[in-house]
Amino acid sequence: MTVPAQRAPEARRPRVVMLVANGVKGDSRVQKIAWSMAAAGWEVTLVGRAPGAEPERYRLGAAEVLLVPVPKTVSAYEGARLRGGRRAAALRPAYREARAALAGRDAAAGRRRRSRGVAAARRFLAARPGLDALLARCSRGPLGGAAHQALGTVLGGLDRHGGWRWFNPWFADLDLALAPVVRDLEPDLIHAHDFHMVGIGARLAAALSTDAHPVRWIYDAHEYLRGIEVPSRTDIRLRMRRRMLVGVESEYIGRADAVVTVSEGIAQRLAEDHALSHRPGVILNAPVIAAGDGMDDGPTTPRSLRADCGIEVGTGAGTEAAEDVPLLLYSGGMSPRRGVSTAVEALVCLPQAHLALIARTDDPDIPALTELAERLGVAGRLHVVPYVPVDQVVSYISAATIGLVPILHLPNHELSLITKYFEYLHACLPIVTSDVREMAAETRRLGVGEVFAAGDAVDLAAAVTRVLAEPERYRGVYSGPSDPRPASSWAGQAERLDALYRSLVTLAPGPARDAGALELRPIDATVAPLTRSAESPRAR
Repeated sequence: MTVPAQRAPEARRPRVVMLVANGVKGDSRVQKIAWSMAAAGWEVTLVGRAPGAEPERYRLGAAEVLLVPVPKTVSAYEGARLRGGRRAAALRPAYREARAALAGRDAAAGRRRRSRGVAAARRFLAARPGLDALLARCSRGPLGGAAHQALGTVLGGLDRHGGWRWFNPWFADLDLALAPVVRDLEPDLIHAHDFHMVGIGARLAAALSTDAHPVRWIYDAHEYLRGIEVPSRTDIRLRMRRRMLVGVESEYIGRADAVVTVSEGIAQRLAEDHALSHRPGVILNAPVIAAGDGMDDGPTTPRSLRADCGIEVGTGAGTEAAEDVPLLLYSGGMSPRRGVSTAVEALVCLPQAHLALIARTDDPDIPALTELAERLGVAGRLHVVPYVPVDQVVSYISAATIGLVPILHLPNHELSLITKYFEYLHACLPIVTSDVREMAAETRRLGVGEVFAAGDAVDLAAAVTRVLAEPERYRGVYSGPSDPRPASSWAGQAERLDALYRSLVTLAPGPARDAGALELRPIDATVAPLTRSAESPRAR
């Protein structure tokens, strides 16, 4: 069909493809960025990993979300090849094709002779299934298996990037599943979220770029990888794992057109660790406070935190009494390094207080926490409630009495100002945080709460008691001249990111549009994709 002449001058919106290795649900940073940039005039598609074997599509305001199934084409065969048998034989044809495809991508994106050599070796082996099967047989059994593992350890140790291609075939599965989708979307800009996507983003940008149309890409470092796990000197396995994870980041971070992260402390470390020519920009994990004019309430009825916990009952005096019950709050991941067990243990010393944990419904660490509460006799005052939509978080948690940040001492924690911290600020909550560096210093500087020794339940209870003794002292900061909320709004973060996008992409975004609901809403599979408009054809 010929485009009508009167429409020819219309400029298309530049296309941004965001990559993330999860299912998007529960990842507030990823959701906020996609939602905000689409509202700012960019044509945004967020590509993530589907939880099952079928693709899923959603609207997120004016952005589109595509969740792509990730078959274990490489990782399943790598696990089966040493055992041999029918399963390995059945998986081998798909594996050969996958390795050939990956070899071609490595060769196209490689900047060093080693990359081209590794790609050629993989292509050679993938084309010779008999040789591959022979090598697999030689790698089985007590002797061969041990030799295979030893070889992997040596190769990983010699590879200055940690041997991640050898040790983590899941990266290859992600690449095989997501890369074709991104190619079809024909992006102008790729925004790679977290270290899982740094290599895929880099290789796609290199492969899709032409002299006439360079594809720019951004690496968004959500955490400080070197600080997530601190293995002992004798824990060789964990040390190799950390080296692998840091290695994939170190191989590609220097190729990014821009790097952003979540705090000034992490930005400084990344610049030093990787000898970056420019210090990464900082996009804080600030919460969304007010919806735009185009934001609708959506199908979700706002929930009440105290009602969800079962401590807001009755009317009149009964309700007032329930609202006076001290309600401590923790929101987010529940893994042991988050220190949530310290908060549960502190309930023993706080007989009037309740603790609300806002968590994923499938969080694997919740059972251990509820069992701990039962052993301590505080299970009746521990309440696990599910997440609310991102734009409802602040109003939802404002019913709490105190926001808790009980995380333990790890280098990544020392450098971070985490999402929940800003959510607590914007909910005007007093904050009780462990003595991790950045958040302890910020809490003392702002005067919004108290600090306790990480992992010490008695000290946490003492800090809570101090806040409960004079709560208005801490809440009063939010109504005074030093109110910290304006400096940490999401609107300001979105403006900085929009400016970065504009500096990288020559094609100007379209006019701003209604933000829409900051909530994942399923799209009928029969609806045409939002990202490919017949009215705005790609001009290459």
